[in-house]
Order: sequence, then C-alpha cells, then structure tokens
Amino acid sequence: KWDGSVVTWGFPSCGGDSSEVQDQLRCIVEVVSGDRSFAALRSDGSVITWGDAKTGGDISAVRHQLAGGVRQGFLNGLACAA
Repeated sequence: KWDGSVVTWGFPSCGGDSSEVQDQLRCIVEVVSGDRSFAALRSDGSVITWGDAKTGGDISAVRHQLAGGVRQGFLNGLACAA
C-alpha cells in the first residue's frame, strides 16, 4: 500500500495469514512471493517473512543476518535469498 503497510488474505498456510508478523509489516518497499510464502523488504533493509516455513516463511535461523542491509530478496518455489 502507499503507506508501506501490507494486507494479506487467502489460505493461511500459503501466506494468506500474516497476523504473526503484522506489527512488523510497516515501511515495506517490496514484497516477493514464493510457492507458499512471502518476504517483505522494509525501508531499513530488514526482511520479514510469513507463510509456509518449508518454502521460506521462517527466517528464524538467519534472522540476525536479515536485520538490516538487505537490498533485494528473491524467492523460488522452495527457498529464499537476500
């Protein structure tokens, strides 16, 4: 949206439910989609993900590396890169 927020809908297991990260979905400059997950790039260079953990929706193992400085994100069907 123009204000940098994100609205999601659809099947929850496929990224349609972003309620667990909704408070972080602000100042978004780009959203990319994978098979059943999404990644949002914030204006501060951090990345927020949601959706199916098996296809990129869970960044807990690399969260510290995605806390800032990211310029662009990519998702294919089963993995992510930033």
